[in-house]
Amino acid sequence: MRSLRVLFFLTSISAVIFGQSFASLSGTVADPSGANIAGAAVELTNTATGVKRSALTEGGGTYSFSQLQPGPYRLTVKAVGFSVKSIERIALLINTPATILVALELGAVSDTISIEAAAEQLNTTDATLGNAIGNQAIVELPFESRNPASLLALQPGVTYFGSDSTSAARLNGSVNGSKTDQNNITLDGMDVNNQQSRAPFQSVLRVTLDSVQEFRTTTANPSAEQGRGSGAQIALVTKSGTNEYHGSLYEYNRNTLTSANSFFNNRSGIERQALIRNLFGASIGGPIRKNRLFLFANYEGRRDASQGSAVRLVPTAAFRSGIVTYLNKSGGTSTLSPAQLQAIDPAGLGVNKAVLDTLNKYPLPNDNTQGDGYNTSGYRFKAASPLSYNTYIARLDYTLDAAAKHQLFWRGNLQNDKLVTALPQFPGQSAAANGLETSKGYSTGLTSVLSSNLVSTFRYGLTRYGREDTGALNAPYIGFRGLSTLGATTTGLTRIIPVHQFSEDLAWSKGRHEVKFGGVARIIRNRSTNFATSYPNGSITYSYLAGTGGSLKPADLASGFSTSYRAAAVNLLGPVSFADATYNYDL
Repeated sequence: MRSLRVLFFLTSISAVIFGQSFASLSGTVADPSGANIAGAAVELTNTATGVKRSALTEGGGTYSFSQLQPGPYRLTVKAVGFSVKSIERIALLINTPATILVALELGAVSDTISIEAAAEQLNTTDATLGNAIGNQAIVELPFESRNPASLLALQPGVTYFGSDSTSAARLNGSVNGSKTDQNNITLDGMDVNNQQSRAPFQSVLRVTLDSVQEFRTTTANPSAEQGRGSGAQIALVTKSGTNEYHGSLYEYNRNTLTSANSFFNNRSGIERQALIRNLFGASIGGPIRKNRLFLFANYEGRRDASQGSAVRLVPTAAFRSGIVTYLNKSGGTSTLSPAQLQAIDPAGLGVNKAVLDTLNKYPLPNDNTQGDGYNTSGYRFKAASPLSYNTYIARLDYTLDAAAKHQLFWRGNLQNDKLVTALPQFPGQSAAANGLETSKGYSTGLTSVLSSNLVSTFRYGLTRYGREDTGALNAPYIGFRGLSTLGATTTGLTRIIPVHQFSEDLAWSKGRHEVKFGGVARIIRNRSTNFATSYPNGSITYSYLAGTGGSLKPADLASGFSTSYRAAAVNLLGPVSFADATYNYDL
């Protein structure tokens, strides 16, 4: 399957707006009387990388900087007849317009007044709703498995039920009542959505806490360049290197001592399953060439030597000897021996010996809360569920010229995951399904300051989702109604979804106004191989017999037990009354 999606947008608003994964800053410069100053020199410096941007205030004393890398900044303002004013420790956050009003004081240009102030975070620029979360909160707050999605779920208006590996994972989150598949996730401006499942709060490329600079979730009223869906617009930015070397080395361990057993395991006399999780990694960032070329790299591994719990439906001891037990109209129980069952069998054949041989291959039940309690019951057990994750992330930032008018970046992600996706059907068997994920991606972008009020950003990226799940099934099979199959019936699936994205943003500002236009093209291909319908299967069931097995009912059968009785009786007789097969023609 192939898809090409192209979006062009044009916006005009009354103040500075922002592009995806960028920060922006605007404000005015005034004298002590409050009169605006035109022609003042405004310089904005990223204190982590030394990259500078400059502008002159216009007639209304306004200045603006758009399409900035999120991070710490210093703002310096100079004007003839006034002291230089320097505002330190300005935190510009992703997709969050910031405003700083600067009041100069009379004095010599050689005088410098330094203050510390935070940019105004109340968004008066556009109608978007949402919170930006910086690196300090990401690093310091506790997370289950150090997954940043935990913070995404804490935004106002977000309903999140947790992540799982089932087919219902796409139903696990909603934002302000929108459909769960309407969320949009970008990493450094690149599309990282799962184009197959559109699962909420999940990126195809795994991000680690140590690699995320910050992110913002726009929960309502996204702007034109964001509004790809009606749900949340989640923008993440990868951490970059700075002029100072920084790094981390970490390991987190969780073990069985801090876990509790489930009620049903305790009831069945099964010890709690192991829960041993090690999460470790290292990161490093710094300058290759000071003020010009920076590198950041992060590796994170996760190893789970854990166990899962499973329950299967198995035949009881009496049933596997050919005896059917049922509830009678008096409220008690009655039984039918193999001879009695043969007497009411329309074919006169009675209990099938091959069926009895198969039933006796099942383990004896240990959980009477499952099944009908007389002919079928539960068998609960624990089995190994190991997991191995490896995540590699790197980013390069390069300022091409001394004036910092052209900035280039490249970011790459690679993951190599192996995990058990389905437990064995019964103890002693191999896992019913194993998963292998090799998703990877990279993006590159060039931001060019064409003039003091014209900024261009071009980006290209590839996000490749790669997943393979093995299956245990390799031949046709027949199953009993109301009983688990002796072997797993999982089938294999391989899916590769590469997404190429090209985007261009061009922002032109004039005073308090800005016009921004651009376009984005996504080339999406979905290549998959699915073995779900590759093997025919049959079922021993009363549903497809004449009268749905009504002729087998004893006279004293309680009506409420009719379904369970017919399933048990027909299972012992063994007719394969239903078969399913898929045939492909001309392929």
